[in-house]
Amino acid sequence: MAGRYFEELNIGEQSMSERRTITEADLVMFCSLCGLQNPLFVDEEFARKTAFGTRVIPGPLTVSYAIGLGGYLYSGTSTAVLSWDNIKFTRAVKPGDTISLKTMVTGKRESSSQPDRGIVNLQHEVLNQHNEVVCTFERSLMVLKRP
Repeated sequence: MAGRYFEELNIGEQSMSERRTITEADLVMFCSLCGLQNPLFVDEEFARKTAFGTRVIPGPLTVSYAIGLGGYLYSGTSTAVLSWDNIKFTRAVKPGDTISLKTMVTGKRESSSQPDRGIVNLQHEVLNQHNEVVCTFERSLMVLKRP
């Protein structure tokens, strides 16, 4: 599916992504790839003794999957990420949790330096399978105008 162009995005519009379950394999691969050795992520015996009762998913992995889930909106039309701001984690995500991404367009403006593009501001909420917000963040993208 092709992404949406600058003109097709309206301030205040909201969309919901598909869902994705974050598996134990995802956790292990991400920690291995990034070199994360925090026992909260890699040591089940340690994690059982914490308030979480099990290992948790690192915040950057949650955000990475959220960005992927929202990619259908801008696939092929987004040319740059200009910022990620105000990332907040409000609940733990655990192996086996299923997340989705709610996106709202909060602003847009023409690019002053590139007339074939515009800048779109987004507010994201990452939800778990219980419809609880686990993470929020804002993002600005450079998006192509319709050719």
